[in-house]
Amino acid sequence: MNFPAANPLLKRPPARGARALSVLIIDPSQESRMLMKTALRSVPFVQEVRDRQSTEDIEFTLADYPANVIILDHKPPEMNAFDAARSIRQFQVGQSVGLILMAPQVDMYMRQLASEANINTILPKPFDINGLEKALRDSQGRFSTNFRDTLDKVRRIPFFTGFTDQELVRLLKICQARKFSQGEFIFHEGEQGDRLYVLLSGQVNIVKNLGGREETLAQARSGDCFGEMAVVDAEPRSAAAVAVSDCMAMEVHSQIFNEPDDILALKLFRKIAILVTQKLRASNTRRS
Repeated sequence: MNFPAANPLLKRPPARGARALSVLIIDPSQESRMLMKTALRSVPFVQEVRDRQSTEDIEFTLADYPANVIILDHKPPEMNAFDAARSIRQFQVGQSVGLILMAPQVDMYMRQLASEANINTILPKPFDINGLEKALRDSQGRFSTNFRDTLDKVRRIPFFTGFTDQELVRLLKICQARKFSQGEFIFHEGEQGDRLYVLLSGQVNIVKNLGGREETLAQARSGDCFGEMAVVDAEPRSAAAVAVSDCMAMEVHSQIFNEPDDILALKLFRKIAILVTQKLRASNTRRS
């Protein structure tokens, strides 16, 4: 695992929109817990870190220690990780906690299982500090709980034209739809991008820091797609995205495109290719 030593003098300032978090680590390995604690203490917006080796008596633990985030190893000793997540969610004190699953392999099937267990995000092992920070922010994201309403919104978006209802239902299980509050950052400039977004409702500004001044490069409205270039070239984000109003967006992870024989991946890849071509043509038209 690659992360800096815990040194408060070397801490970066918190990213805009990040709030102070209390984190609970659940991992049967003491060595892994210590490594994770060291990494978390170098994250600017992590206020407090505690650890346990199992989810036993988790209701009482959370009552005494109201954590914002739980980082759960994929192999807790007493049950599988997805059942462990469900056991946390069944208690009132665990319903609002952000859940991060630590797993050595992340594929579409695991994302679906995580979604069904109400796990907010998956952090691949080994991890780096940027991936950890992103997972912590993702864990605080709010997801749409009205599946039918979300499906109806997705059906009306032109980006998803040509997808069957079965494919859209599967896509929702893999990707989920996230809610963002006005002023909340969806992603930050310079961070590693691993997903694109399709805006289902609301408005988002794409902004860039130019000489210490924030400039709006583009606006995304319902039906628009943004953040796709980081998925195409795997480069850091060249700009940030911030919610102008309360909004909902479908997150499409780059992991999906690693399944070349999957019809869902093929359709999404074709949609992105068309989208990038359209944006290039529009740019050329403006310059001519």
